[in-house]
Amino acid sequence: MAQTNHRAVDGDRTDRPVICVTTQTETESLVETVVDAQDAGYPVLVVKTEGDDSPIVDVVSRLGVSVTTLPDRDSERELFEELIPHLRDQGYPGAVFHDTGSPLDLEASVKRLESSDQYAIRSHEDEEYGIIVGIPAYNEEIGIGSVVHASKKYADKVIVVDDGSSDTTVSIAESAGAEVIEHETNRGKGGAVQTLFDRVERESFKTLVLIDGDGQHLPQEIPQVAEQVVDGNADMVVGSRYLDQEEYDETPMYRRFGQQVLDKLTLGSSGADMTDTQSGFRAFSPQAVRELELKTDGIGVETEMIDSAAQQGLGIEEVPIHVRYDGIDGQTYHPLRHGLTVVKFVLELVRDRHPLVFFGVPGLVLTLAGALYGIDGILIYRATGNFYPAKALVSGFVTIIGVLGIFSGLILNRISNTLRQLHE
Repeated sequence: MAQTNHRAVDGDRTDRPVICVTTQTETESLVETVVDAQDAGYPVLVVKTEGDDSPIVDVVSRLGVSVTTLPDRDSERELFEELIPHLRDQGYPGAVFHDTGSPLDLEASVKRLESSDQYAIRSHEDEEYGIIVGIPAYNEEIGIGSVVHASKKYADKVIVVDDGSSDTTVSIAESAGAEVIEHETNRGKGGAVQTLFDRVERESFKTLVLIDGDGQHLPQEIPQVAEQVVDGNADMVVGSRYLDQEEYDETPMYRRFGQQVLDKLTLGSSGADMTDTQSGFRAFSPQAVRELELKTDGIGVETEMIDSAAQQGLGIEEVPIHVRYDGIDGQTYHPLRHGLTVVKFVLELVRDRHPLVFFGVPGLVLTLAGALYGIDGILIYRATGNFYPAKALVSGFVTIIGVLGIFSGLILNRISNTLRQLHE
């Protein structure tokens, strides 16, 4: 039996559906939902279970919100179902149940309730997907249609993020049956991936699989890339082009050499152990989607995902995949530009995470070089009596720069460690 502490507020009327939120909802989202609903004139009911002493109850009570206590249940679905008779008795014409960590889209949820024949609905689509395929795309009109069609055979939902394309990528992807999210301007692959993560966070799913839209990757390999995540053995799975060495490999030699260089740089900065750090064919668990901290908008997002996963302690696995290069039209990034972009991003990671290495090592080298150059000038002066002002000036300048580098590294390393401790 529900026990309710009810406090009437302005706009608390029974001619409008009630917005029900559980105390398990993220605090910031719960407060935002309550305030937005009240501002729009909707009654709000916060649902807590017996024995729940969450301090958020005191906060919402001060906002004049009704709080209902129910016996604990195995799922929020059961909790809400038990609440429906109580809401009918209170005279509410309907209810919207909100239990996600994202803010409530109040207008869309109420419209969906009014157009349905149900007394109560959830604020998000109450559907659990197995595999969601996400495709970042930029001017991929040639390959996107076939990639979407093929991916739909292995996925419950296909989402394409169009990153400001100037061709017909959007219309082709929509015609092929994908949900399309459009960026007004080109943000880069990292920006498209962040949009995908934000989108699927609102869904219930087992794994999100990223695949390129140009046709390089084989959609029939989606199940094997997703398998380790679906089975709960990993939080992120990377499809590796080099895990199984075969006699025939379509990867051009210059690409393979560049990949090896980028692998060494990425693995050195993250501490992971992988064979293909730049592969865009990946699978993610819901936890990985929530916890990966992605900030770069560019092509360095592949490196950032590995680094962030390692920092968060997420399980990373690799599975072998095949790729096609012959006949693939219009690579979005030139290999040299791609490589330089990733090298730049890796150096930024080293600078931010290991400032003592980034500044201190070059500083030490410069200090030693300047000192040795100065000693050489002194030895020449003692042996011949000739004094070379240029040697003294260069030695002093290089030594000073080196010492400043060392001190900068020490100071920034101390600041970095302090911030990391505070974050933990």
